[in-house]
Amino acid sequence: MNGKTAFVLLSGVLSGSLCACVQPPDAATPTAPTPPPVAAPAPAPAPVAEPTPGNRRVSIQGATCERLLELSSDDRAAASLFYIGYQAARFGSRTINVGAIPKAEEWAENYCAEHPGQPAVEAFRQAYRQTFRR
Repeated sequence: MNGKTAFVLLSGVLSGSLCACVQPPDAATPTAPTPPPVAAPAPAPAPVAEPTPGNRRVSIQGATCERLLELSSDDRAAASLFYIGYQAARFGSRTINVGAIPKAEEWAENYCAEHPGQPAVEAFRQAYRQTFRR
């Protein structure tokens, strides 16, 4: 071998071995492999609303305060709006103060809590008179 070629090869081998031994600090510690992406859990199915019975009849005059208070908050709110409208029609009102509806609902619910055996229509009759007919 030629001396010049041997020197170039020897220097290349030495520099390669030095580079393999001395690594920069950030590359000295091997990085942990990136974990595979975890699939997001499937979203829970939306609750299915139970269908309203088609031919279920409720007595407007006969529904009790006790039964009104047993309803869910959404159903109680719907019943309250019905009874307030019913009373407005019975009193011959042509307008209603929408801002007073929560007060009338509260008044009727308090009445029902004190008189669970009374008809709900009576609670809303009195609530309507107290709240809207002033």
